[in-house]
This record gives sequence, C-alpha cells and structure tokens, in this order.
Amino acid sequence: MANLRGFIERHSWLRAAAIGAPAVLLSVAVIAYAMRSYLPKQLFTNLVLGLSLVTYFLGRARAEVDDADGRSSRPLLLSCALLIVLSIAAVAYVHLAFDRWLETGAFVIYNNADLITGGLLIVLVTVVTSDKFGHFLGALVLATVLYGVGGPYLPSILNHGGLTLETIVFKNTISLQGVYGFLTQIAATWVAIFVIFAGIVRMFGGFDLILELTERLEGSFSGAVPQTAVVSSMFMGTMMGGAGVNVAATGSFTIPLMQERGILGKHAGAIESVASTAGQVLPPIMGSAAFIMADILGIAFADVAIAAAIPAFLYYGVTSYGVYQWSIWYDWESGGSEAEDSAPEKSRTEFFVQGAQYLIPLVVLIYLLIVQRFGPLYSGLYTVLTLFATRFVYLQLHDGISLSTFRKYLRQFLSGLRHGGESAAPFVALLAALAVVINIFGATGLTNRITFALSTLTGASFVGILVISMILALLFGLGMPTPAAYLLVATIIAPVIVELGALHSIVVEPITAHMFVFYFALLSALTPPVALAVAMAINISGSDFIETALASIRLGGPTFLIPFVFVYNPALIFWSFPETPIALLVQAIGLMVALSVTMGIEFGRRLPRYERALRAVLFLVIAFGPSLAIQLTGVAVVALTVLLRGGFPQFSSASQ
Repeated sequence: MANLRGFIERHSWLRAAAIGAPAVLLSVAVIAYAMRSYLPKQLFTNLVLGLSLVTYFLGRARAEVDDADGRSSRPLLLSCALLIVLSIAAVAYVHLAFDRWLETGAFVIYNNADLITGGLLIVLVTVVTSDKFGHFLGALVLATVLYGVGGPYLPSILNHGGLTLETIVFKNTISLQGVYGFLTQIAATWVAIFVIFAGIVRMFGGFDLILELTERLEGSFSGAVPQTAVVSSMFMGTMMGGAGVNVAATGSFTIPLMQERGILGKHAGAIESVASTAGQVLPPIMGSAAFIMADILGIAFADVAIAAAIPAFLYYGVTSYGVYQWSIWYDWESGGSEAEDSAPEKSRTEFFVQGAQYLIPLVVLIYLLIVQRFGPLYSGLYTVLTLFATRFVYLQLHDGISLSTFRKYLRQFLSGLRHGGESAAPFVALLAALAVVINIFGATGLTNRITFALSTLTGASFVGILVISMILALLFGLGMPTPAAYLLVATIIAPVIVELGALHSIVVEPITAHMFVFYFALLSALTPPVALAVAMAINISGSDFIETALASIRLGGPTFLIPFVFVYNPALIFWSFPETPIALLVQAIGLMVALSVTMGIEFGRRLPRYERALRAVLFLVIAFGPSLAIQLTGVAVVALTVLLRGGFPQFSSASQ
C-alpha cells in the first residue's frame, strides 16, 4: 500500500487524469452529440447523467483529500466511492433496460429491479443537489415526495388523492419522464453546452481579460472604478448563470479595488451584488434559465433573448445611474488618481487582439441565435468550436509556431473541457432533481388549486395577483440557484398570472408572465433574510450584512419594479416601432425617478421627504399611466421640478 501511495505521489498527473477523465468525457459527449445525435435523446440523457454523477462524486472526493488529512476524510471518501459505484450501476442498468422501458413503460409494466434502480437514481440526484446547492433544495425534494405520499392527510388546497412511493418512482424514472424528462434533457444539451463554453472561456483566460478591462477603464472617467465593476459583473454574469458565483468571481477583484479607492465596504458590496444578479437576463447567453424558458414555452431562444433585451438594458441602465449618483454624493471620482500607477503595460493593439479570440465566438453566437435563429445546441456547438479555433490562432501568433505552443494549447484545451464538464455536472443533477418536484406537483394538481386560491384571495385586483406572485417568487427563490427558483415559480405561478389576467380582461402573454417570475426568482438573491449575493459580497468586503443589504435595496430597489413595468407596457417585451423606442425612453426616465425615491439623493442634493413622496407618485403616473399622453405628462412634471430648483445643483460631498 505504501509503495502504491508513493507511486501515485510521484506520478500525480495519473491521479489528475483519472479524476478529470469523466469530466472531459462529459464535455466531449455533449459536443459530439451537438454534432450528430448518436443516441436517442433519453438514452443520451442517461449517459450525461451517469457521467455527471461520477464527475461530481470524484470531484467531491478530491476536494476532501485536498482540504483534510487522510483520517478525517476517510468516511467521506468511502461514501463517495460507494456513490460512484451505485451511479455507474444504476445508469448501466437503465442503458440495458432502456428498450424495455421504452416499450412497456406506457403499459405500467415493471419489476422490482426497475423500482430499486429508479429509486436509487432519485436518491443520487437529490444527494448531489443537497451537497452542492444547499440542504434546503435536498429537503425540498424529500418534502415534495412526502407531499405526494401524504396528500389525503393534508388540509385545504394541499389535499389530494395521494401517490404511492411505487407510483412516484415509476412516473419519474421507468416511464422515462421526470429524471429523464424534458428538463434533464435540456440540462444535458442546451444548458450543458453553454456551461461547458463558460468553463472553457475561464480556462482560456477570458474572465481574467474582463478583469483586465476593468483595470484599463479605471480612472478614465469620473467614478470609473464602481462603473467598471458593474460592466465586468454584467458580462461575466451572462455566462456564469448564478448571482452568488458571479459575486465570488468578479467581487474578489472589484470589491477590494473599490475599497482601495475609498468606497465603503457596504457600498462596494451592494454595487457588486446588484450588478452580478442580473447577468442572467442579459442576452445572448442569459445564464441557463432562459434556455429552460424557451423549451417550456415552445418558442425559439431568439424570441426569449429579444424579449429580455430591453428589461436587461433598463436594469443595468438604472443600476449604472444609481452608481453615478453615489459617485457624486460621496465624491468617489476623486479616488481614481492612483489608477495611472497601476495601468497595464500591454498595448491597446495587443489587448484588442487578445480580446478578439473571445469576441469572435460571441459574435458567432449572436449571429446564429438571433439572426439565423438556430437552436441553442447547434449555436453553442459552433461557438465552442470557434473559440477553440481563435484560441489556437492567438497562441500561434503570440507564442510562435512551435511544439511547445501546441502542447500549451493542448493542456489548455483539455483543462477547458475538464473545467466545463465539472461545472455542468451538478447542474444536470440539479435539474433532474427539480424535474421530480415538478412532476409530483403536476400529478397532484397543485397548480390548479393555487390558481383557484389566488383568484379567491385577490378578488378583482390584478395588481394584487402580481404582488402575491412576486412574494411567492421571492420566497421560492431564497437561497436557491436561479434555474431552480425559476422552475418552481414558473411551473406554479406563471400559468396563474396568465389565467387570472384573462379573468380580469387583461392580456398577459405567457412569455411576459414567465419573464415576470424569472425576474423575481433572480432578485431573490438580493432579498433578505437570505440575500445570497449580499452574503457572498460581505465575505469579501468584511462589511455588515444588514448595512450591505440595505444599501443593495437602495441601489437595486427600482429593479424590483421592472417586471411590473413591462407587464403594463408590453412594447418593452414585444418590439414595434415607434412604440418600443418611446416606451423605452419614458420608462427609463420613470425608473430614474424611482431611484431618487429609494436613494433619497439626486445630483449631489438630498431630497426632502415631501419631494420623494412626489417622485413616488410621478413614477406611478409614468410607469402605469393608462395612456402615453398621461405618461408624458408625468415626465414633463419631473422635468419641471428639476428646472424649478435651478437645474443640476452644486455637488455636495456628504459623510459616508
């Protein structure tokens, strides 16, 4: 044993290769499937699920070995080894039984081995979900199963006829639904290809380049440091797909940088939290939840991206405007003088050439998704292949044509595939576990009963329906990854908004309802008591959680109004001319007015309470006025109030 351990230590690359092999195979399997569908979709999903489970448990074991001594890590290592064996056995069994399940599943014919394997798969994906994304999600899956079994004993709207454990296992595995249904299929294809792309970009140095851009822009204009934090978080967020992960990645650089320039930790954390949260609504990638939305609605992803574009512009526009107001009030622009000393030595031409290797694949992605309207899997494939090509060309130009350059590229190529596979693996398990939850909700008729309950509760008020939907979406999203939060609220609440809107003679298109709940599932990352993005930010800034959360609400408060704005102004979702440009301009002004209410300052002047109250009323007129003439009247009154106090007042610096 000692000789074996010594051999492994001397040849550490063998261990790394063995641990990384399933992740590389996962990436290769997804890319190859995008080129050619070499398996039936459900059988391919089984392959990806198996590779994902093995990849995750191997990575978990490796992390434990790296973080702990041999004795303390032994129980977990044994557990991971057992889970890997069970994962391989379960997936192999499904592969062998697939044709039989496909033929006899519709007739509810199965045996005990089928039930054991199906139950094991549900347990495995729940274990990964709980371990990676928090025990709350694992408990949710368990609670949903108990809800399905205990329906006859539950009160009020929760009561239903009940499902047996055998039925739950059958409906979620043997019938090739649930764990093998549309949601996991999306995870294994659309979501996986873009998570892999983001992983490859990271290993190729793309995220480092974004941070370097932040350094270059620093000091080039007033308040540049916090503004570049907004921009870098925005671009990283569209690929990373998670507010907490985005804060951890970009905030580790931007928050200390802002603090070095005299910005308090609570403000630095708030700026990073708000900016990182909405990268997932920014086209072209939009994290991963947008791909799920497209499939649920049965529409092209390009339609989702187009619908999301203007609300995303409003989100980042009002956030940048709020940072600008803080920069004036706290005189942050005077803190950028040190930027000259830290300017990068790289020339602009060299920086542009380096950036082109990442920009070209994004242009290809936008062209294929938006212009050609190809599917996400096909578009993602050519984006990844383009990235491989541009990286190869860049290294040849930068390092010269040599064997060592090719070896460097090959190492980065394999590292990118490995990192991409490791990033995709837990998401596949997460969506498989959530598919079980959604399947049980559908089988018990919970959605229909919630629709009836909300209709009774809100009576004739459609605004009341939206407010309750907002609260439910925020509650469902507390502490959850955005795809998980969106799936839960979209399944239960989005159909409610459409149906009850029709009852009140208000036309709410399905994509508008889904975008509404998507936003609030997203914004739950800013909402106390959990406020996941804020929690990640204070770990870096060292500031107080409550102070940072309050600062986030002041800065990001108007973003909670954007979903209400586009429900009542559908031209922001469905583009038309000249309605959309006019609505964009008017609503941008309205959100700036709302920001002056939440922040209490405007162009270096503190607003008295009566003026903030007036601004709140004017925002309601601008955002929800029944006609364009009334909305424009609200805009005119805002302009008049600014002129009456003498335009833009002298900037005043206040104590932080």
